[in-house]
Amino acid sequence: MRFLHRLYALALIALAPLSWAAPEIELSAAQQTWLREHPQIVWGLEKDYPPYIFINPQQQPAGLSYDLLQELQARTGLPLQATEPQSLSQLLEAAKAGQIDIITSVRPTPERAEYLAFTAPYVEVPVVLALRSDQDSSLTLRDMTGKAIAVSQGYSVEPFVRKHFPQVQWQAMRNDFEGLQALLEGKVDGAVLDIGSASDLIKTHDLEGIQLGDGIGWNYELSIGYRKDWPELGSILDEGLRSLSIRDRKALFSPWLSPDEKAAVAGSSTLELMALLALLLAAGLLLLARWRRR
Repeated sequence: MRFLHRLYALALIALAPLSWAAPEIELSAAQQTWLREHPQIVWGLEKDYPPYIFINPQQQPAGLSYDLLQELQARTGLPLQATEPQSLSQLLEAAKAGQIDIITSVRPTPERAEYLAFTAPYVEVPVVLALRSDQDSSLTLRDMTGKAIAVSQGYSVEPFVRKHFPQVQWQAMRNDFEGLQALLEGKVDGAVLDIGSASDLIKTHDLEGIQLGDGIGWNYELSIGYRKDWPELGSILDEGLRSLSIRDRKALFSPWLSPDEKAAVAGSSTLELMALLALLLAAGLLLLARWRRR
């Protein structure tokens, strides 16, 4: 299991476009002009999506996506202004109304694409079924007919599970932590959430009595969403993402993507295969980087 967790962390670091190996960033004259004409870019701060973006006990923003955005700001000079911390559903409504220019940690969907455009994904994580330790670890969503299962409201996985598993009694929760709490209290029989968030919540809140099952057939390919009518902003964000080397991404991601060893992954053949493939990809990227340096 420890071996799988190490491979999983490596998989999340390795799943990135080869073009990200660009050594440094150089904005075009048009991009620099656009930045000067837009002295404030409003960034929607999500308050409760660890380990990607959240408010820590010191009431400061933290997480993988926060660190990434700070790095992009340093490289591109984006004049970011954060909003008050809000839930994802609130941020999406504000973005729809034109009140927010950037949201991190979002998966492109047809509904969101009506008012947002998206960068290339910067991390990909599988969504799994969380169960109590006293439940059969081999249970899947297809076994949950008529059972109550928690899903975070407004997250892109919600319409997917409601469409593909209509036999389940879906219970909308404000966030993933609320879903895990409901699971432990016996109010629901399972919860769907991505494995990175699950592992972080189990560790941070010492949630004993939870096991993580196999993937449900849905991955979060997290991107930065930005105003659809500002393609220049998207080009600057993508320039920043392309400038991140393998070493840069490892330094940014590794503090946040180490699943806790208490999070037992049951029936994890799919995740094992994904991790092994990502390991091979990572080795190939390293060889390519060394070849380029030579």
